Amino acid sequence: MERPSSTSTVPDPGRAPVHLYQIAYSPATLAAVEPGYAVLDNLANARPDWYEYAPIRRFLLEQPLDDAAWYGFFSPKFGSKTQLNAEQVRAAVRTSGADVVLFSPQPDMGAFFLNVFEQGETFDPGLIDAYEALLRHIGMPVALRSLVMDSRQIVFSNYFVARPAFWRAWLQLNEALWAVCEGPATPLQQALTRPTSYPGNAQRKVFLQERAASLLLTLQPHWTTHAANPFTMGWSMSRFRQHPTEAVMSDALKIAYRDQGFPQYMQAFAALRERFRQPAAA
Repeated sequence: MERPSSTSTVPDPGRAPVHLYQIAYSPATLAAVEPGYAVLDNLANARPDWYEYAPIRRFLLEQPLDDAAWYGFFSPKFGSKTQLNAEQVRAAVRTSGADVVLFSPQPDMGAFFLNVFEQGETFDPGLIDAYEALLRHIGMPVALRSLVMDSRQIVFSNYFVARPAFWRAWLQLNEALWAVCEGPATPLQQALTRPTSYPGNAQRKVFLQERAASLLLTLQPHWTTHAANPFTMGWSMSRFRQHPTEAVMSDALKIAYRDQGFPQYMQAFAALRERFRQPAAA
């Protein structure tokens, strides 16, 4: 499919548009769209197995994008999970001027794990091997278990706002996942579409798709990022939420390691999280 053309203007972070959409997939979610958001219409919900990716994908493939603007596409739970309204999101984006602005709740899920793939593996054993196989398949081999991600790269549930250039890179990576999952039955396809324990038996592909942004931000440091304070947002329902101070310390140690590279930071991180090594309660 041919990509729609983009408009090009001179960026002015203080005045550039911030286009925010809330996904509506039922009459109830349509009625509950919060002030300040445009509706991303998914009422037909033709591909519920892909959750939010299906309507975001359709938008990015069909709509022209303004290269000077930012775009964000959120599920109906965004406000309750982040404690932010649309105007607060816009203000944070404009103030940052970054390519990608993260609004990622559940800070304990980000802080106590080396990266979002290790976190996903805890709840869905086999997730890392499946995604590494996909990345090898597309000529992009990555040792996911060794990546270090802090709050400047960690994003869950596609809760980020970004310039079109980043959305295109994100779409390209996720379209590789789409192609395999929508293609012939193969061992790789079966591994990527395996049902998980998430309510509704959501397939693994949904949670891999949601981790694409974090992977790009970790492997491609040319993207400028800004993270809204995750520690003011909703925490997970796991036992990790009982240790907020340790969560802050864990994230700080990963930030220090990524900035300085001193192995002692990772040693301290490992020692701090040793008490949390038992599987998390979903």
